[in-house]
Amino acid sequence: MDSFVLDTSIALKWFLEDESDRAYSLAILDGITNDVYLSVVPWLWFYEIESTILVQVRRRRIVFEKAVDYLKIIDEMAIDIDPPASSSILQLPHLAQAHNLTGYDAAFLELAMRLQLPLATNDQALVRAAANTKVELLKPPA
Repeated sequence: MDSFVLDTSIALKWFLEDESDRAYSLAILDGITNDVYLSVVPWLWFYEIESTILVQVRRRRIVFEKAVDYLKIIDEMAIDIDPPASSSILQLPHLAQAHNLTGYDAAFLELAMRLQLPLATNDQALVRAAANTKVELLKPPA
């Protein structure tokens, strides 16, 4: 089973059915559920998912009950959490500044760089930063 770093932008498209261009995200989900891939996330991923899903409830894109169901599904998925380490956290401002990223996005880039894993993202700033740092982007299963 191949490991990769899973960005929040991928997981959100699993649940937001009105999103355009969901094919890549759904292919990644298929790879995870069929044990082709093992996803690794920085410790803040679950907080970011929860926060972003609640924003979608407030924007009336999904109802609260559906958001709770989504979070239950995510909680049941086999997702490895990389624990926070001060040495990693201290790199985030530098990565964010160098690649014009948020601190949150820098955490995904740092994890992919440190573990030498491909990154799955729909975030164009992260795509550019990955290219600049020679981080491979995950190709979905065929």
